[in-house]
Amino acid sequence: MAGLKVGHSGTLDSTASGLLVLLIGNATRLSEFVMSLPKIYRTKIQFGIETDTYDYSGEVVSEKGFENFDEKIFNDALFSFSGVRLQTPPAVSAIKVEGKRAYQLARAGQDIEMKSRPVFFRNIKILSPFNKDDGTIELEVSCGRGTYIRSLAHDLGKIMGCGAHVKKLERVAVGNFNVKDANNPDDKIYRIINLSELAKNFTRIYVSKRDEKTFMNGMSILLNHAEKFCRGVSVKDFICVEGENFLAFGSYAGYDYVKPEVIVPKF
Repeated sequence: MAGLKVGHSGTLDSTASGLLVLLIGNATRLSEFVMSLPKIYRTKIQFGIETDTYDYSGEVVSEKGFENFDEKIFNDALFSFSGVRLQTPPAVSAIKVEGKRAYQLARAGQDIEMKSRPVFFRNIKILSPFNKDDGTIELEVSCGRGTYIRSLAHDLGKIMGCGAHVKKLERVAVGNFNVKDANNPDDKIYRIINLSELAKNFTRIYVSKRDEKTFMNGMSILLNHAEKFCRGVSVKDFICVEGENFLAFGSYAGYDYVKPEVIVPKF
């Protein structure tokens, strides 16, 4: 694989572990679309201690203990996070502020005003109940793009009145890709997944060989010529188009036409 271009589709926090989807060759052009896929995380949250990074790597800014933790209030709080919610990202994050990464400014001692933005929580499940001995709880969080689990922990700590931070974080799934099926960095031989597996995540159309040739030549095709239509994750202003020899994303060009925007040949 020497000289082959490799890209990723969403970074992990330096203190997190788990699945990182890599794209190789021309597939790197699909990175933006893969980042739109829903993600699943497993996390252990420590209550009673708040840090400046919202996880265990940061400096402690508040230590109130967890003796007054109320599980009913917590369960009600979790329910309130379902669906779309405004979230303020941590200052120590990769988000750009005035052209620079927020963590660079934060670590240089600058005060940063992070803007809240909408995120989407599909589901939050309690994996293990609140541990009264050490003040931790384990959750599985299914969420959309741009969601910070560190901010979720921080917000829950505020609601509970005792502060909280992420003690452990693992990303277990991105779309239909799961960490249990992933290559291990120590593997001598890596398994490469065909682009057809990626296509299964998206709302997509399958095209005939005639339209495949037209599309690959840069011309628009009619939606009603599609041989099959499948629902999945929607990407704003785009639809996934799959042919026998390519995976593509096209934009809507009016009169039920789809115009090619990104075309990647299959292996």
